[in-house]
Amino acid sequence: MFDFFRRMIVPIIMIALIGFLATIIFSWGADITSRAKYESSNLAAVINGEEVSWNTYQRVYDNLYKTEQQKTDDDLTEAKQNELHDAAWSQIQYDRLIMQEVAKYNITVSDDELYDYLKYSPPQEFINAPTFQTNGQFDYQKYMNALADPSYTSLWASYDTYLRTEIQKLKLQEIIIQSAHVTENEVKDYFVSLNEKIKIGTINVGFGVYSRPGPVITEEATKAYYDSHKEDFQIEERAVIKLVTIEKKPSREDWVEGKNQIDVIYDSILGGADFAEMAKVYSQDNTAAKGGDLGWFPQGQMVPAFDRMVFTMKKGDISPPVKTKFGWHIIKHFGYKEEAKDKTSKNKIRKAKASHILIKVVASQRTIDIANNKLNQFRKDALEIGFNEAAVKNELRHVKLEPFVRGANIQILGRDVAASDFAFESEVNAISQVFENPSGLYVEQLVEKLPSGVAPYEVAKRKVNRALKKELVAKMCSDTAAVIWSEIEAGTSFEKAAKKHNIEYEETKEFVRGEYVKGLNNAPRAIGAAFGLENIGDMSGPVDYEQGTIIIKLLKKTPLDLNVFTTQKDSLTNTILINKQQDLFRGWYENLVASSEIVNNISTLRSENKNY
Repeated sequence: MFDFFRRMIVPIIMIALIGFLATIIFSWGADITSRAKYESSNLAAVINGEEVSWNTYQRVYDNLYKTEQQKTDDDLTEAKQNELHDAAWSQIQYDRLIMQEVAKYNITVSDDELYDYLKYSPPQEFINAPTFQTNGQFDYQKYMNALADPSYTSLWASYDTYLRTEIQKLKLQEIIIQSAHVTENEVKDYFVSLNEKIKIGTINVGFGVYSRPGPVITEEATKAYYDSHKEDFQIEERAVIKLVTIEKKPSREDWVEGKNQIDVIYDSILGGADFAEMAKVYSQDNTAAKGGDLGWFPQGQMVPAFDRMVFTMKKGDISPPVKTKFGWHIIKHFGYKEEAKDKTSKNKIRKAKASHILIKVVASQRTIDIANNKLNQFRKDALEIGFNEAAVKNELRHVKLEPFVRGANIQILGRDVAASDFAFESEVNAISQVFENPSGLYVEQLVEKLPSGVAPYEVAKRKVNRALKKELVAKMCSDTAAVIWSEIEAGTSFEKAAKKHNIEYEETKEFVRGEYVKGLNNAPRAIGAAFGLENIGDMSGPVDYEQGTIIIKLLKKTPLDLNVFTTQKDSLTNTILINKQQDLFRGWYENLVASSEIVNNISTLRSENKNY
């Protein structure tokens, strides 16, 4: 049977390939010029010498995009698209590296293994397919009958290569994780962490007691602390750049074009077109599917121009086009009502119900192209006469930014991979290409690279001040707790000793290790000290932890039921083993990535061409 599968693979792949190429030609046709330099090499990445074509990368991204698009009626945001690009790269990198390891280990899959996999692990699409269901539920017997039915041969053949690859990956994973094992003590400790419960009373002298407003620290004290702790204030290599930017703002022409569109819609509505149907067809926000329905809302909730128009309208009115920062709106009014501000209030507020049609006004491609041309001319001039001089000549403002480390936020730009990579991979005085991000277009010049090492005092000053303040506050907490503890040891009750020093005595609910506890969060030192107490009434003495100093009294301890441990032992062992295997494989894969030779051109391509 599987020999026939393999014979069917070639025609199936050819059909899929023709469809794929047609899709590529259609979706890329409008952008052929900007892609020319990429198509000449067609390399999105090289992973240990194995080339990844741009077509391959685009196909993976498109699949992820289509899947995500099915979850929402709205266009995917720029941030979500960037997230999908990162996911596409991660998927490609993972698949290539894993299959390279499969080849190294010479992992193969027999026909029997493939059949067993189909038999015992039906692919999800088959489980969901009506053909293999009875009364809406997966019918395993129907599925098994299909496995033996020659008429389904072409279906199984289309999955042959994919399934063999998946089995190879699983077999590799088994090799990597086979060293994971679980000891008896690990299972007991895990059981205790899930089931041992305690209740405690606390005198918690937290940082908040002394950090508001906090101790006053002089310049001299800050400088002295820096001098004695210099090695604590290391700084990475930093870059300093100059920047010329053009913000992505709609031009006057963009606003006029939007107005022309909304006027046509408005005229149609005045001519008798149904408002809700027009909203469904033309409105450019997430209310379109509901006919533009905005529901009930109070005055002041919407943007000012929209809000002013709505609350001057009457039931049944349709407004002329209204301009807001989002674009052009037409509003239909459905009336007013008054209702209580909240369940406990007698005061009533006035609310309006309205629908709208929105034509968004954003920087058009024409406007972006004009900005791009202007910056390209600026760059050309900058290479000839200098960055500052070219900015003046082209009537553009240039600014020198604060130093930043690689991958961190950049003044004005925020977190921008292209700008950061250029700054740290270029020579001083180099001038970048025109880069584009969601907010605008820009050209940068690398001014200076500052070496890593001990941060200069002026650079580290704020961090030094915070560190010194934290140290002083921690000492104040510790000293106060020590005084309280000495009074408890002398016979003062827990509650009275706390009250005397204006610290609140609190009792927790019962909790297990790892559970959030008010006042303690998940502080390991405090939680560990609490579970270290054995007998009811035992006290810990002062325990310094991450956010202060605490004194703990054991109020209740639930004994462990070893019979429960016996019944849960196998499932707990399995849980620990799975976690260990996941950690082992994750660590192995991270080392594999770190030791591989990977050239990733994708971030550069993305920064150069937003619409790639």
